[in-house]
Amino acid sequence: NQMASPEASAPGTGKRTADHAADDEVIKPQKKFYRTRAHTNVLNANDFWFPVAPSAVPWHQYFGPSMATGAACPSVSPAPPSGTMATLSHRVQIVDVGCGYGSLLVALAKTFPTKVCLGIEIRPKIVEYVQKRVLALRAEAKRAPDGMEMDCEVGSTGTGACGAHAYDNAWAIHNNAMRFMPNFFAKGQLEKLLFCFPDPHFKRKNHRKRIISTPLLAEFAYCLCKRGIVYVITDVSELMEWMVNYLTESTLFERLSRSALKGDPAVPLLIGTDEGLKVQRFNGNMYIAAFVKRDDPSAPREPPQLLDNAEAAAAAADAGYVPKSGGELRGNTW
Repeated sequence: NQMASPEASAPGTGKRTADHAADDEVIKPQKKFYRTRAHTNVLNANDFWFPVAPSAVPWHQYFGPSMATGAACPSVSPAPPSGTMATLSHRVQIVDVGCGYGSLLVALAKTFPTKVCLGIEIRPKIVEYVQKRVLALRAEAKRAPDGMEMDCEVGSTGTGACGAHAYDNAWAIHNNAMRFMPNFFAKGQLEKLLFCFPDPHFKRKNHRKRIISTPLLAEFAYCLCKRGIVYVITDVSELMEWMVNYLTESTLFERLSRSALKGDPAVPLLIGTDEGLKVQRFNGNMYIAAFVKRDDPSAPREPPQLLDNAEAAAAAADAGYVPKSGGELRGNTW
């Protein structure tokens, strides 16, 4: 069922937030008031507003005016010939799928101030929390003294979510990424797609609900630009094997080496999410892998090597997390 407007699909998403956030006293939300169920049946979650095309999304209501001239994917010059992409007021470049309470989204917005970052979350109460969190951060940045924190990344043009415009590049929406990704993003638009601690769906009958599958990889590749990257992290060894197997076998992607991950500023952020910090408290395992979209998926290639979880655990160690010996190694006991 298509809902009447994006305002109806998630509290705090409407135009008022963009027009009046700077004038109102925004109080940081408290997570204890936004607790909800950990999981949602993604196959039954269809009652969302969704646009007929990416250009129909009211992006100007979600992001600040400082981000209105979002750049196209740097590996694509000029921008891909797409009528919808050409008419976007804001071009989202980084998407955190299943953003939860928004820790990674906020970290991404701060680390990449010239990139437009969007979180997609299926639980409405948590979306409301993230939106209020972002609005509070924006208000705090506007009240902060000039030049305090939030400097633009080195080499930027000086525009973007910096200084008083900090976090203008972050927002979260209530939606189902397994159903409506092409409705929100034009072909070749995204630079990064992040899947952090997705629901493992242990039972065999529920494996079709997993976020990484052959049909969904085709949709994700459609939205990604050339050399766009898919990041996956989990503490469940069997799920990591599943995701790596599907991504490795897909002709659309190829795995990035550990040396490439070491130079990627997004990778260390993955272990600092709410779920990542919980895993660290319980001394669990963590596995990280990243796959880049191939320039020409139809080009022949040698059969890729399927690497085991030791490689993914080493990538997590490179990012800054190694479980202590002993304790509850949850990835081995699921």
